[in-house]
Amino acid sequence: MGKLILNCDLGENESAAQTERLMARVGAANICCGVHAGSLEKTRATLELAKRYGVLVGAHPGLAVAGGRGTDLPNADEFRSLLDDQLGSFLCLAKKVGVAVRYVKLHGSLYHAVEQDDQLAEVYLRRIKSMDTCVGIFSLAGGRVVPLAREAGIRVWEEVFADRGYTAEGQLVPRDQPDALIDGVPVAVERIREWGTSGMMPTSDGGSVSLRAETVCVHSDSPDALQLLEALRED
Repeated sequence: MGKLILNCDLGENESAAQTERLMARVGAANICCGVHAGSLEKTRATLELAKRYGVLVGAHPGLAVAGGRGTDLPNADEFRSLLDDQLGSFLCLAKKVGVAVRYVKLHGSLYHAVEQDDQLAEVYLRRIKSMDTCVGIFSLAGGRVVPLAREAGIRVWEEVFADRGYTAEGQLVPRDQPDALIDGVPVAVERIREWGTSGMMPTSDGGSVSLRAETVCVHSDSPDALQLLEALRED
């Protein structure tokens, strides 16, 4: 994968053994804040594991409902409170464990909501700016948040997904639609290999879209997540 950072959403509902197996194969861990999945105890254990493996640590706040993938989104005030609560507890745990939080990556519906709602995006970026200056974000490659964050002086790692399908507009195919999930490790690896060579990500309509990114995500709950990470590391 060259200089690309492999990342994975961890500390959710995967087993402790699976968390460690996945952690050993990534360069960055998006660690659940104990709300959309997992628990604060699991968050702390995952932070300790990330420290042991020396990976970049990111906070991964999400909605409390529907595993973080609900359709009822918060308003601006509710989103501000959500970020304050989840990032506050996460930073406290990270300090106790002795690891630096390098970035924030929103989970599920929130990740996409800030791409669509200017008010939520503003709340999000203001909260990031209020944190330590070394804290950046993982954000959708080619999305609307990327230039807004850079304009605000926030470090951005643009992100693509190895296990998710893309639309012609460079968005992820919604999970309730066909082609949302990539079927099989060889297919997923070939897509990322093609993108890495050409800069063009294959799309669900048979075309491709131009994307630039510094990090590639594999979800811990995707089928064959471990095998996919291993194959991407070897590619």
